[in-house]
Amino acid sequence: MTINRLDRLSARRTDSSVTTAKLLYESYKGLSQSESVRYVIGAMQPIDSEYTKNTYDQGDRVCNQLRNRLNTLCEYEYQGSVTNDTHIKARSDIDVLLLTGKFHTVEKPQVPLSPYKGDPLQDLVDLRTESVTCLRAAFPEATVDSSGSKSITVEGGSLRRKIDVVPSNWYNTNRYAETGNKMYRGVQILDVKNRIRLKNTPFLHNAYIEYKDKNTNGGLRKAARLLKSLKYDSESIDLSSYDLVSLAFNIPDSELNVLRGMELVILNSCHNFCLELLRNRQKRESLDVPDGHRKIFTEAHATLNGLNQLSAELSTLAKDVLTENQRSFKRLAEARVEY
Repeated sequence: MTINRLDRLSARRTDSSVTTAKLLYESYKGLSQSESVRYVIGAMQPIDSEYTKNTYDQGDRVCNQLRNRLNTLCEYEYQGSVTNDTHIKARSDIDVLLLTGKFHTVEKPQVPLSPYKGDPLQDLVDLRTESVTCLRAAFPEATVDSSGSKSITVEGGSLRRKIDVVPSNWYNTNRYAETGNKMYRGVQILDVKNRIRLKNTPFLHNAYIEYKDKNTNGGLRKAARLLKSLKYDSESIDLSSYDLVSLAFNIPDSELNVLRGMELVILNSCHNFCLELLRNRQKRESLDVPDGHRKIFTEAHATLNGLNQLSAELSTLAKDVLTENQRSFKRLAEARVEY
């Protein structure tokens, strides 16, 4: 265990521009245990609510500018780790779904009541182009990067967060049509480089995260934040944050449901689960992301190499914890930390 990892954890969990943050979840710094234990406990904690509020405030600034400048009537929604409380940085970026008001798409066998006569794909391309112009006018000192295939990134200048604007349209699933429940409503995101629209259900993803987190006494989010922290601090884990959260989601509830002070058990559960997936190809390839729209380990997404890297980092961290605390406990499953 190196102090560099702990330093990186501390640095990303604070934001000097926000002076009202209470740092309610930084109690890990006062632990009498070793650096490795402080890292594990700290990595699992939620980001201070004031920092998260500031992220939304910056996103609202971008939404308001687009609302006032765009010729196209749009709706605005947020997606990403901030919206499901698995973010690990005080200065987290956030995705703004820029949803065109010109049309929406329905899932078959639904039939549109008033079929759209325009070109949905071209309309989204035009909305993206107009949005870039509006953002550059609204934030002249910021960098507006339109090189990405799915989002327009706005960063710098007077903005204290990176905001990704994602041109898209509503996608009304059959379940949404039946229930009217927003969590079942999907979106189609423009991939401008490939000139296609990609289906996504971000609200359903968040609903499943919330449901499992409640069933595990907060253990799911703690596991997700730990895995994401290891990726960020090691810089050697080739798995997306989305797939890391999906891996945590597939850990059995009983392995994540622990009392406060027993969080080292969650580290042990994450490690054992990854080792099991390395051994069992059939199980590994059967795992779905939370909303079920794809497998975790599939082409262009999570890989066996990435899982090996994650397992190695978990193994190192677990060994550090046991080595540095061998007088206190012999197994992670019996370890208790007071904080």
